Amino acid sequence: MANESKRSVKITGTGSASGGVFHHVRIMGEGRVHGDIACEDFKCMGNCMVGGTLQTRRYRLQGEAVIGGDMQAGILTGHGQIQVKGNIRGQSIKLTGQLTAGGACEADKLKVNGAIDIRGLVNAEQLDISLFGPCRAKEIGGGRITVRRSKWIAVKQMLSPHGNAELQADCIEGDDIYLEHTKADSVRGNHVKIGPGCHIALVEYRDTLQTSKSATVLQERKMLSV
Repeated sequence: MANESKRSVKITGTGSASGGVFHHVRIMGEGRVHGDIACEDFKCMGNCMVGGTLQTRRYRLQGEAVIGGDMQAGILTGHGQIQVKGNIRGQSIKLTGQLTAGGACEADKLKVNGAIDIRGLVNAEQLDISLFGPCRAKEIGGGRITVRRSKWIAVKQMLSPHGNAELQADCIEGDDIYLEHTKADSVRGNHVKIGPGCHIALVEYRDTLQTSKSATVLQERKMLSV
């Protein structure tokens, strides 16, 4: 569908709109979209709620957003909180704040400075999490996986000491893995580095394994290279 045949939506202050297919969607304030929505570009500065699924090439957020169904975005960037009731998929996701999904989260590149709470699988070719609060995911898979504590965590703990900045997951599997302050039942990869503050029940590796003196690994196993 040509862009000129698509209408745009702009909500300033407080308002609502029906779902549909649009060119641009702009929310400056508090906005609600009833039903499913598909658009070229979605920008929210404030609070927004989409009642159904959201599909867009580019999503930009400064504030808080709730998506009632699945979310698919080519590029997602933002500062704030995004809660997706279903699955979230994107080519590039970069968020400072909190990302929550009731289902899975899949992306080529996923970078979060803050916290995640993903009830399903997290799958990304490049995954980078800078821990600033409690993070949870059922399973994590990818190519290069990096989990570090934010360098601002000391400031956060002085202001709000509740909630450890750590990642909890059942299983983490990737090619190159570096973890800090992570609790997991199993970690599996080619090159694995278990950094400070980790507690891992089982580490399986093919090529290299490095473990920090302040980490706990109950069992390690070298796998045969394929």
